[in-house]
Amino acid sequence: MTGNAGRQMLVLVVVVTAGCGGFGFSSGDESSAPVTPAPVPTDAATTYPAGVGPTGVTSPSLLGSTHGDRLNGTGYTLTMNRTVRYANGSLRSHLRIQVALDANRTYLTDISVRGHAAPVLLGRPPATASFWSDGDTYLRRLVRDNQTVYNEYDPPDSYAGTWRYWVHAAALNGRPAVDVTRTVAPFHTRTLQSQQSDGTVYVVRGDRLRENTSSTAWASRDNATLVAHVTQSGLVRDYRTEYTTVTDTGEPVTVTRTVRFTAVGNTTVGPPPWYDRARSTPG
Repeated sequence: MTGNAGRQMLVLVVVVTAGCGGFGFSSGDESSAPVTPAPVPTDAATTYPAGVGPTGVTSPSLLGSTHGDRLNGTGYTLTMNRTVRYANGSLRSHLRIQVALDANRTYLTDISVRGHAAPVLLGRPPATASFWSDGDTYLRRLVRDNQTVYNEYDPPDSYAGTWRYWVHAAALNGRPAVDVTRTVAPFHTRTLQSQQSDGTVYVVRGDRLRENTSSTAWASRDNATLVAHVTQSGLVRDYRTEYTTVTDTGEPVTVTRTVRFTAVGNTTVGPPPWYDRARSTPG
């Protein structure tokens, strides 16, 4: 997974730095809405989301594929936060990517980075950037070092800069179905149930890893926890993992990653307020 992440980051650097002249681009954690879960009843008539049962996740791949089906062909807003903190609580790095995706696949991506060890896809942290495209026009806004740069640019290839790139490679580790599957599969899980104003939500929790997990990425991670909220239709509205590990220099850190899907079926994306200014400035 380390190699895959490196390749994704390399492509991202190419996207964000294309046509910026002297500007290179360098890369809060949101917690789930509070709920009051209760143990899932054992009534055989209870209908669980696909891949979820009364004792936990029964099929990570089925849960993932059902989640992906809920997103196919519709608009949604995806928000990913990844925060790394030292043992004393101080920030090492933070990356936030939000992709608002219209049903017609027009998108607006917002990225922010901070922390001395944050990814440098937007240049030296802290920095923020926005990318908008309707599939024909590609626009960008970068804010860094008290300067704001707007421009129109051409993606370096047919994949980088597309909505699939921002969702599958920048924000997630693969398609939404794959990211859910890979996130949930390493954990022993249990299921809780919560009644909310918009329907029943199943809370999936994991507080220990499976002994036979095939994920090498989790081999060096300790104290791992998972919490996910799944609707009866199988949409994984949000999920959060946290674990401890050590940096390349041997410093202990805590890594927290949250992924949230909101406004599913209700996300529309129009031109950003800075559309005209970016169109008038070629990359």
